[in-house]
Amino acid sequence: MEYTVTAILHYTFCLLIPIYPLLGCLICFIKISWQTTQKSENTYTPWDKLLVAVISPYLQCVLWIFLLQYYEKKYGSRSLRKDPFFRTFSTKSKTRKFPEPPNNEDEDEDVKAERLKVKELMSCQCCEEKPAIMVNNLHKEYEDKKDFLPTRKVKKVANKYVSFCVKKGEILGLLGPNGAGKSTIINILVGDIEPTSGQVFLGDYSSDPSEDDDSAKCMGYCPQINPLWPDITLQEHFEIYGAVKGMSAGDMKEVINRITNALDLKEHLQKTVKKLPTGIKRKLCFALSMLGNPPITLLDEPSTGMDPKAKQHMWRAIRTAFKNRKRAAILTTHYMEEAEAVCDRVAIMVSGQLRCIGTVQHLKSKFGKGYFLEIKLKDCIENLEVDRLQREIQYIFPNAYRQESFSSILAYKIPKEDVQSLSRSFSKLEEAKHTFAIEEYSFSQATLEQVFVELTKEQEEEDNSCGTLNSTLWWERTQEDRVVF
Repeated sequence: MEYTVTAILHYTFCLLIPIYPLLGCLICFIKISWQTTQKSENTYTPWDKLLVAVISPYLQCVLWIFLLQYYEKKYGSRSLRKDPFFRTFSTKSKTRKFPEPPNNEDEDEDVKAERLKVKELMSCQCCEEKPAIMVNNLHKEYEDKKDFLPTRKVKKVANKYVSFCVKKGEILGLLGPNGAGKSTIINILVGDIEPTSGQVFLGDYSSDPSEDDDSAKCMGYCPQINPLWPDITLQEHFEIYGAVKGMSAGDMKEVINRITNALDLKEHLQKTVKKLPTGIKRKLCFALSMLGNPPITLLDEPSTGMDPKAKQHMWRAIRTAFKNRKRAAILTTHYMEEAEAVCDRVAIMVSGQLRCIGTVQHLKSKFGKGYFLEIKLKDCIENLEVDRLQREIQYIFPNAYRQESFSSILAYKIPKEDVQSLSRSFSKLEEAKHTFAIEEYSFSQATLEQVFVELTKEQEEEDNSCGTLNSTLWWERTQEDRVVF
């Protein structure tokens, strides 16, 4: 009975506990050695147990491989590459939802045209050249817990049926305030999170899905958080990432030299990452995403933390890299200046929705119709005089819309039809400046920055209604077009 229980435990442990076979072999050798030296009359020898302990690691390999396959198929997400052992996809494809977006009568005509374009490309089988990136009705919902409802989960929509495409040779800029859903789209594109519904196509998505898909292997990605090792140098980062991307040592040396010269990183090559300022770390992260000239590049706010000179270096590098008509990129940013510098098209997102899309010049001509008047008041002005000044502004510009009002600043949006003559408008404003306690005023054509501010007010109101305040809702306005008197 003793031997039976011991044998059963031995065989069970050999099959189920990966570390046990080695221990079982040692136990068997000790028993055999002891019986030999003691010349025991017991005829039993544990050779069968020793044989099982030797064979069991190979049996375990087969068992764990099949178990891993089972759990991946049941609970995992689809792998981008075939399984090296069985040459099959490691997971079965899940049932996807592709619902049609709800009809939105207020949807911008350019956004609607982009949606129809994506739908047409989806059904087109003989297109000459499909886009490098295509997003179709992408929708993402999260379950969010509110402080005032700790036991109840509230659904938070990060993206609302977003559709767009990026053709080869194009850089698309995704603009919007924090929480607009820009980074969620990037995270879905790289596979970090799974969409609630919708489709994403990268690279040569026209090929048979059973074939190897190299789109992820050929993708460059610069995330918001720098994926860097603190204790190794910039040179070592380049060598490691280059080796992962399959670059030879000779090519790597030339590429490192070219990138460090373009981004002004040469003096930092032998420094460890933990000793570098934030701007240099960001430049390194951007440089690593561009290694190997990936055909698809995703840049998630790459200029965050950089000084103006570093931004200029990065913008120049982006423009140079994407002269190649076979490459495409998506860049998320808060800065219109950055979008104008590097992007061929711009898409503005608000509250998870695509509100407008097109070239910078197209959006300026479409939304920049009208003027913006900003008046700075003297400190000594009284409320009664402020009311009189506002009536005077309404007299000069009958359809003027008051946007902002602070203790010393008044801001108005002036429709284009109210400005028949610029000279007459300026003369009337000069008269008002001398009549009222106006320290200075600026009168400029409405820019896309003001359009952005107007669009983001919707998200600010939504945040306030949910009990949160988006304190980062601001926009850097360029002063180039402003005329101050």
